[in-house]
Amino acid sequence: MRATYLNPLKIQASYQLKGEQAHHLLNVVRVEINEEILLLDGAGLMVKTQVSEISKRELTLQTLEHDEVSRKYNLDLALGIPKKEALELSLKQAVELGFRKIYLIRSTYSQNRIPDIERIKSLLISALEQSNGAFFPEIIQTEWNGIRFEDYENALMLDSQSKSFNPKKAHDKFAANLLIVGPEGGFSQEEMTFLHVLPNISVLNLPTPILRTPTAVATGAGIILGSLLD
Repeated sequence: MRATYLNPLKIQASYQLKGEQAHHLLNVVRVEINEEILLLDGAGLMVKTQVSEISKRELTLQTLEHDEVSRKYNLDLALGIPKKEALELSLKQAVELGFRKIYLIRSTYSQNRIPDIERIKSLLISALEQSNGAFFPEIIQTEWNGIRFEDYENALMLDSQSKSFNPKKAHDKFAANLLIVGPEGGFSQEEMTFLHVLPNISVLNLPTPILRTPTAVATGAGIILGSLLD
């Protein structure tokens, strides 16, 4: 279903969309009368609406039904900042996969340039709308020691430079799980020394060629989410 991010979003009988949101729906998407639009606030509220009126600069949506959903799992991502293209794809995939928090880490081999927060927000909104996602992730720019690793019951680190150790599955879907993925250059020796001794850490070296960062994000999330379904 066509979706639009709208925050703040309250439950009401109808909505008037103006400005950039109306422009996109009217002139880019070219919505029509009676077409259904899903409104999302990124915090769990989803309102299904129907286009009832259209003018040159605004449109009216009538509410059909609404739902306030809760998270089905708690999955966070610690990502060594990769190059721009890889970062943008990783962020889009992270939204689709339902990550709760995304730590953008200034690691040894990460990009020195800090991503533009407005550009990041635009990417996240686009991914949320395309996936009909209920939740907007929290973006946190920090370093490895800025993460409270003790808050995570399970931390899975994808590391093609080390042997796998302490393999375990996440079984409690309400527990906090963390996926750790490095940038294109991988982890430095200092980072591996720090991360490998963290509480509840599991290191996994997959029997694959070296994965691109976006591929590693999707693969790692799949491993954790798959274990929660067992």
